[in-house]
Amino acid sequence: MHGFLMGIWGWLTANPLVGLVVAAVVALMLWKQPKQTMKLALALLVLVALGYLVSGIIDFTMHSAVVKGSGIEKSQ
Repeated sequence: MHGFLMGIWGWLTANPLVGLVVAAVVALMLWKQPKQTMKLALALLVLVALGYLVSGIIDFTMHSAVVKGSGIEKSQ
């Protein structure tokens, strides 16, 4: 998840025109409809947090399976 978000950030910084357009759209949204924009930002933050949580659970589960599998192989 972190790599994906950093990839998006890197792409936006590598393409300054697109980054400028995105910044202008966000500024316009904040100016015209600040409450809805904050709700959208909060929803996106919740989705990112859930992505990190799911990614962590998957990493933990896969690591546990690998450790258990290697323990089984060693015992045989």
